[in-house]
Amino acid sequence: MKKFNTILLLLAVLFVAQSCSKDDPTAEIDQEEVGGAKLIFTEVEREAHGDHYHYNDIPNPEVETVAFTGSNLAPAVGAHLHLEPGKTYRLSLVATDFMGRETQQTFVQRAAEHQAFILGAPTGSLTYVYADRDADNKKINVGVTGYLTIEKETSTFVFRYVMRHLNTGVKDRITAADWNNTNFTQFTGANDLDLKVEAHLTAGH
Repeated sequence: MKKFNTILLLLAVLFVAQSCSKDDPTAEIDQEEVGGAKLIFTEVEREAHGDHYHYNDIPNPEVETVAFTGSNLAPAVGAHLHLEPGKTYRLSLVATDFMGRETQQTFVQRAAEHQAFILGAPTGSLTYVYADRDADNKKINVGVTGYLTIEKETSTFVFRYVMRHLNTGVKDRITAADWNNTNFTQFTGANDLDLKVEAHLTAGH
């Protein structure tokens, strides 16, 4: 009888442990897998309209592209980004999976979980405006597409583009003005992308 009771007790403990593991799974961050990325800077015209701007394509624009490859998504050795003060560029992200298929639209489709931050530039040297739109053509702040205006010359710095994968509900606390928030990790989550390249802002190449 004692042996039978011991077996029943062991079965009960196993049942409780199994129930707890099913009812209380460990939360995991659902990050998008990225095998490669590009940042493309295409010169545009910025046209003032009252309290905001319109951004227009121009003929023969200046285009700068930086590719990030390998397991750590690093730029090529010696890669350098050169942008000119007084100009505005459409900054576009192209991300690919490990099969080479473009995946950047996933960030837009999951806008409630994603936002990009532009970091590293000296204070006052850049301004940035989010330019993404959802399936209903409504403006949203993600950062797959945006407009970067070069306000003044700088010496060399590390330009950093972070696509943040946010925890549920965190996006509600972020505004468009947070685009260069150096304390972006306060918005809890993890980085889907953290792209870095040397840059300087000066007239003429």
